[in-house]
Amino acid sequence: MIKSPLIALGAALILLGAMHTIPTIALWDARVFRRLHRQLRRRAPLFRALWPLGRTPFTLVALTLIALLRPTVGLRAALVFTAAATVEWGIKASLRRARPFTVIPDAEMLQPKAPHDPSFPSGDALRAWYLAATLPPALGLAPWVTAVLIGLAVMVSLGRVAMGAHYPLDVLAGAGMGLLAAGATLALSAAS
Repeated sequence: MIKSPLIALGAALILLGAMHTIPTIALWDARVFRRLHRQLRRRAPLFRALWPLGRTPFTLVALTLIALLRPTVGLRAALVFTAAATVEWGIKASLRRARPFTVIPDAEMLQPKAPHDPSFPSGDALRAWYLAATLPPALGLAPWVTAVLIGLAVMVSLGRVAMGAHYPLDVLAGAGMGLLAAGATLALSAAS
């Protein structure tokens, strides 16, 4: 039995995202991408401004903050994040899903730096959701801060589609990986 709702939700989102390997679902995912990308790319300046919040350097700064304030929790968070990032890289390398901006004619690459790795799953979504779910309990943050972090994770995730870097199912799977890793971090911290 899964004890953490974050782990269960994360696993469900990863499985949902992995359904892109079914051709009919992949076509649906591409159609949803086109619609969202067309509507959201008008807000590209906002998504470009938020883009660094899903990047590895920002995540490392946040993990360092946790380690400075709560060393044991910070060490666990760093180890679990490293494991999640390694799994993400392995999945990308094995599935090698092409980025939408490389295969969909009307998709525009709007982020500051074009990615060169495969599309599935979204690492930026993984990092944003990992931090949004890990920072509040690890640092005892107020509920309103949690709400802001979740809102930022949603915006970073939408930005991946808006800027042409990911399909929606890539983002859902990345968010799921982040939530699953956060659940694992919190479970390990609670067990000690």
